[in-house]
Amino acid sequence: MLLSILKLDFYQAFRYNPLLFITLPVFLFFIGEAILTKKEPLYNKVPDKIWIVVIVLFIGYGVLRNIPFFDFLAPSLIK
Repeated sequence: MLLSILKLDFYQAFRYNPLLFITLPVFLFFIGEAILTKKEPLYNKVPDKIWIVVIVLFIGYGVLRNIPFFDFLAPSLIK
């Protein structure tokens, strides 16, 4: 996915990993904000329950995309 983003092929990057493609800007914002400001980072202000939901979502997505019934979640090459 990251190689496709570097090639500016955003559609293919989305096809490789839609969940990470959608959440990557949010994580980059949190990291950038923490680096650029001297205040407490925003990700420290996010409740623990939200982080648990995000972790469960990523693990669940990773498991489901490897089950044959959910093959539409598997990475696919468009070209």
